[in-house]
Amino acid sequence: MSDVLWQQSALASSLEDHQIACGVMRHPVTRNWQTWFSLYGTDITCIFASKDYGLAQAVRQMFVVELRSGCLVDSDRAKTFIADLQQLAGSELIDPLPQRNLETLAQQICQQLKTEQGVE
Repeated sequence: MSDVLWQQSALASSLEDHQIACGVMRHPVTRNWQTWFSLYGTDITCIFASKDYGLAQAVRQMFVVELRSGCLVDSDRAKTFIADLQQLAGSELIDPLPQRNLETLAQQICQQLKTEQGVE
């Protein structure tokens, strides 16, 4: 089942190979700032939550640095990195974003790509 979902996500992908979207969004219920990333533009994975917007942005930047350095290619190192984020002072429990918010993020990723490609 998961292989089928993975293939469908790859087919519906708005992001190119080696292109990852990431950002920070406020959870509408908990009001925590959640750091997220997307491999395809159709999937959103939250990796950190905090009441502190600055900390959530700092984690986003740490994620980008780790990604660019190639450290997240190894699945064990990626798991360790994300687990270590949960130990940071100011970390909160990650709550799933509501479906409507996930859809909005996916649309924003797609729109941003169109803007960057000069397609309206």
